[in-house]
Amino acid sequence: MYEHEEFNRKELKKGIKTERMRKDNEVFKVRDGVFDKATMLTLYDMIKSEKLESVEGIVSTGKEANVFWGYTPDGGEVAIKIHRITASTFKNLWEYLIQDPRFKDIRKNHRHVVFGWTRREYKNLSRLVDVVPIPRPLFVKSNVIVMDFLGSEGIALPKLKEVGPQDPEEDLGTILGFIKDMYKKGIVHADLSEYNILVGEDGMSIIDFSQGTVVQNANAKAFLYRDIENILRYFSKFIETPSADSIFEALVSESDE
Repeated sequence: MYEHEEFNRKELKKGIKTERMRKDNEVFKVRDGVFDKATMLTLYDMIKSEKLESVEGIVSTGKEANVFWGYTPDGGEVAIKIHRITASTFKNLWEYLIQDPRFKDIRKNHRHVVFGWTRREYKNLSRLVDVVPIPRPLFVKSNVIVMDFLGSEGIALPKLKEVGPQDPEEDLGTILGFIKDMYKKGIVHADLSEYNILVGEDGMSIIDFSQGTVVQNANAKAFLYRDIENILRYFSKFIETPSADSIFEALVSESDE
């Protein structure tokens, strides 16, 4: 009996140690790929200027950027989005960015493009902060953007994809309202789906605006249609949805009046 319990304890400790080593290795891999010397200096400058207190754990990882969480000197919890300077999708980033009139003169230089990509997200968030529920942007420098953290103690709010709609008809109407309000303000998300809508007690919020563009972009309406189509596709799993054409035409005609 006691020998069996001792064996279980040893196996449990061994398993915990292995899992910790695995997670530590993942953290180092992420940080090696993101925290290059220039990014470290950017974070250091933010801390030195008392805009940022600390960088804590990882929230999410992606091809173009990783999101960490941390604290400001006054104890506020923030999301720290670090765009990869070594992003393998550089060509795609540049092609998307030069379509945006705000960045049409951007140099085809890896670092300049990534910095421009980061500034664009900050600009989009800043324009929409009082229009739709989004993370409030706080400051941006180089390839780092800091914003309010939507969650608590490093745990982000769940995605719509993960929890599903609470009331499909009402939630669909709310999201289509968000799209309409953003378009009226001159911004198209351009990558909207159930993966970048977070769900909290106070309702839904939209994240990931790095692909967002202004309505003056020649492809803005194509992006708008795609956003509508993506949302309708998702909600069609739960309810009967209207056509993308009808929603698009009504939204554009009303917004352009």
